[in-house]
Amino acid sequence: MSRPGSGPGLARRAAYAAAALGLAGGAATLGTLLRPPGAARAIAAASATTTTTAGTTTTTNPWVPGINGTMTVGIDQAPTGCNPNTASGDTWADRLVLAPVLPSAFQINGNDQPVYDAALITQAELQSTSPETVVYTINPKAVWSDGRPVTAADFIYTWRQERGTTGPLGPVPPTGTTAPSATGTPPVATPATATTPATATPTTSPTPTPTAVPPTTVLPGATGTTGPAVGYRQITSMKAGNHGRTVTVVFKTPYADWQSLFDDLLPAHVLAKTGWNPACTTVSPAIDLSAGPYVISKVVPGQEIVLTRNPRWWEQQPTLARIIVRIASGPTQLAQWLANGTVDVALPTAYSAHYLQAVTSQPALVSQSQLSTTFLQLEFSTTSPATAPVDVRQAIAHAINRQALLNSVVGWADSSIVPAASHLFSQTQSGYPSHKPPPLQVSGQPGYSPTTASGASPTATPFPATADPAATSRLLTALGYLRLGSGPWTLPTGKVLSLRMAVDTADPWTAQTAAIIVRQLGAAGITVSLVAAPDAQAAGVDVSAGRADMALLPMHSSPYPSQAISWYTPLLGAPGSGGSQDWSNFDNPTVNGLLEKASQELNPVDAAPIYTQVDALLWQDMVGLPLFAQPSTLAWSGLTSGVTPNPNGPGLLWSPQNWAMRVPPTSPDTQAG
Repeated sequence: MSRPGSGPGLARRAAYAAAALGLAGGAATLGTLLRPPGAARAIAAASATTTTTAGTTTTTNPWVPGINGTMTVGIDQAPTGCNPNTASGDTWADRLVLAPVLPSAFQINGNDQPVYDAALITQAELQSTSPETVVYTINPKAVWSDGRPVTAADFIYTWRQERGTTGPLGPVPPTGTTAPSATGTPPVATPATATTPATATPTTSPTPTPTAVPPTTVLPGATGTTGPAVGYRQITSMKAGNHGRTVTVVFKTPYADWQSLFDDLLPAHVLAKTGWNPACTTVSPAIDLSAGPYVISKVVPGQEIVLTRNPRWWEQQPTLARIIVRIASGPTQLAQWLANGTVDVALPTAYSAHYLQAVTSQPALVSQSQLSTTFLQLEFSTTSPATAPVDVRQAIAHAINRQALLNSVVGWADSSIVPAASHLFSQTQSGYPSHKPPPLQVSGQPGYSPTTASGASPTATPFPATADPAATSRLLTALGYLRLGSGPWTLPTGKVLSLRMAVDTADPWTAQTAAIIVRQLGAAGITVSLVAAPDAQAAGVDVSAGRADMALLPMHSSPYPSQAISWYTPLLGAPGSGGSQDWSNFDNPTVNGLLEKASQELNPVDAAPIYTQVDALLWQDMVGLPLFAQPSTLAWSGLTSGVTPNPNGPGLLWSPQNWAMRVPPTSPDTQAG
């Protein structure tokens, strides 16, 4: 799970390429295809010519996917760093841009499922459960774009940095495996390494010692993707074999979400010189070496990133010669760029009704809306004097009309959105309580009918969807608060119940939601002042540091529920360090123990009821009030081919080998066969 996710290539997608074979296939599996009147006719006009003579209709060959060419993608966030596994680089934009560049052992596909990357690893085998042992076999053809092979050294270096050394879980003991050398040669460990990690003396290749790197990984809060620090800390040893082409990973306790590890690998021989957290403010061709189908060839900070085919890519070369990622000021500019052809594809992080109308009214565009794996949550401080009493948090939650809130903020975009029923999963995910996916309806198909808004949740909602003023009054009165008429709730000492709410002002969903919550709580006698934050992470830090009593945070879920350890426990350490995202400073021994237990259940069937029990306790303690799943809309030109949405927002470029620009059948760039 993460607090939107993740590479490419034809063979590396072999196991699930069918999920992204083309426009029609993607639309049929991922959501409701929004095609305005006339759009189909315009697209057909651009791809086929029909003539009618004496009652006989003759249709020429339609425009077809071409080879080479350039596709331009528009987004509204700029990358902020060059290592997506650190605080400076772990952002939506970094993950999106680097998806076809950096390799990962496992990727999250369009169905929100982890699948191994066959271009990077030919096998990932769970050899034993006692102790849990996983053996990764690295593709012998895998190389970085500078010609160095991808080896076990890259995996081991990542582990040594990601595991961290802070927090109650403590540091991992020495393992007898050294950090990778500056030349990229994998370290060699003695056979005793895997069994006696604390005492084994490693044998290393005679290469220079890498420069010192910070021992602690600092990960952000509400913008991360998986943050599996707890998984890295459970690894007791890593052993290279077969000349660095295999790596054996042994865990001291079982870790169910082991597939979340070794995501977005970077070249160890480069980072050993620059440090784990290089001082860069955008992606860097010199650091983000490619082991994917595309390589970074040009970066204009804050404006565009140019990706070109990786000449050292060992799999079939992708169809497109170039992908240009262009950065807009916001959804309005993205809509303008789509209309005038500046970009071929646009994916805003959030949008308004005006944007949706703009893209759906263009006859040459196709757009598809779906629910993302991100949900918005109002998270409370459990240590702030104002919100430390659980009854105050419950009273605040009962004063919020979540149904009216989502109707106003996102209901116009997707009528299937309901008040959230989980602290752990987004509405579309399989772990969501009593999950009942809505029937697939695609416009243009027989039997299609537009959905209508419904106030009923498809689940047994654990908390009322609408406000309950009587409950708010009862809870606050019991705590000694008094309210006269429509005035504020006040203690006998004269102290008014006044709250500070941290808000990411750059996120439209959050900003709109904050304004409504202020009005709703104000009408209920609870005064709220806003604390402006530049991003979601900063809003979380404001809460954990006591500068705010609550914050609106986007929670980016994934198939890895053990990430709840970082959200709702102090087991990883202080908020903001060692992977900890416990901005509420919540510490419940029962929740801590249950989440640890669930993370060690290798059978998801056994883990599911434990996570359900955790969620019930989180509702009881009202650590946060889950609000609603955020919608996502991808728009693209009818002259593109193969573009498909992914519920994990940054995952748009996870499989670009199927992308192409359409060309006339007589073009020399027509794909053969």
